[in-house]
Amino acid sequence: MPKFSCVCGQIINLSHGTSESEYSMVAERKIDELGAALADRWLSEEEFYQQIGAGATTVYRCNKCERLHIDQGGGKFSSYTKEVR
Repeated sequence: MPKFSCVCGQIINLSHGTSESEYSMVAERKIDELGAALADRWLSEEEFYQQIGAGATTVYRCNKCERLHIDQGGGKFSSYTKEVR
């Protein structure tokens, strides 16, 4: 998916490799597992990214309205915006 349009109209461009709008949300348990693996032995860079990717959810953040788009797979997203209080 090279780009998509946020509800606010901003185009989020993902076609240039790693995007400033793309984040990986990783559970604390997965981080603990990786910490234990690093304590026991050295993980290669490739192994580290494979392990992070296996437990991560991709999130895209709109730079204009700061809305978060959580990738549900199959081109579907759950979108969230800040509450104004």
